[in-house]
Amino acid sequence: MKPQYCLGVIGAGMHGKTLMRALGRDPRSRISWVCSASSATTEAAAREFGVANRTCDYREILRDPAVDAVVIATPPWLHAEIFIAAVAAGKHVLAEKPLATTPSDVARIVAAAKAHPELVILEASCRHARLQRKFEVVRDLVRTGRLGEIYHIHHVALGRGTFVEYNKNGAWGMNKKLAGGGPLLDWGVYDLSFHLGLLEDIPTLKSVRSFTKAGLRDLSQLAPVCDVEQHGAAWMEFDSGLTYYYERGAGVHGETGCETRLHGTKGGLRLFFPTWESAEIEFFYDDGAPRKEIIRVETPAGADDNAAAANHFLDCLDGKSQPMMTVELAAKHLDILFRILHA
Repeated sequence: MKPQYCLGVIGAGMHGKTLMRALGRDPRSRISWVCSASSATTEAAAREFGVANRTCDYREILRDPAVDAVVIATPPWLHAEIFIAAVAAGKHVLAEKPLATTPSDVARIVAAAKAHPELVILEASCRHARLQRKFEVVRDLVRTGRLGEIYHIHHVALGRGTFVEYNKNGAWGMNKKLAGGGPLLDWGVYDLSFHLGLLEDIPTLKSVRSFTKAGLRDLSQLAPVCDVEQHGAAWMEFDSGLTYYYERGAGVHGETGCETRLHGTKGGLRLFFPTWESAEIEFFYDDGAPRKEIIRVETPAGADDNAAAANHFLDCLDGKSQPMMTVELAAKHLDILFRILHA
């Protein structure tokens, strides 16, 4: 374990600054470089976080032998080029989600990671999913057999707001060529990280039927191109016999909370998995008669999903943990989402 890791952050937008803030609170890390495509953005981030070195060319960071690891927080269509160069330069990587926007770029990233098994590589879709207490509680219920065999997952999350309204500088997120997809890619990586992680990522997708719908809201005043899906749903069947109804929307004419229902042969659950949603999990089972129990999962005071991701990456560098989301596993989830988008 090193006394302190020297980090370079590539991408100083919303996610990049969020991770800089989280990493800056951990004494194990020192951010020595920041990079973005805009010199003004780069300078502003360097001043805000007290970073000594700044550049608009990420290759400068990779050439610095003092840099131990890089954070790749650029828009996702740039991830593959930067990732491949970073691991070739011997840098550990924390890669923002989604890993890439096309199957070919995902394959290139996976191949590069496999060629460098000595490096710590973490993909960030564990952030709101596997690095929080609700995931641990539900996974333990599954592992101990209290739910029996999980035969069906039902998940719906619909909202009227969109990515570009959440991130005012994120007009690229509404352009399918640049973003790869809308809410199915933006939030689907978290959904699959949570749900399939409960089943140890064992089920393999056999078939999918889906729909996607764009153009539900006119957002042309916020983004020059708005062609990503705003609503999508899929019926999936897996080799284990599991079925999974999945629905996600941002920009739809209605609202439904981020609700997950797990159906098992001995019991079932209803929950809202994000940390900022309800702390209550409803547990349905039969004990001679139908029962319902409330399991309350308290989030520790001051807990922060972004800090959890940053701390987990540093724990992996320390050798205390193994990455909760490898690029190979992230690629499996993205393959499912690409099949939903293109079915």
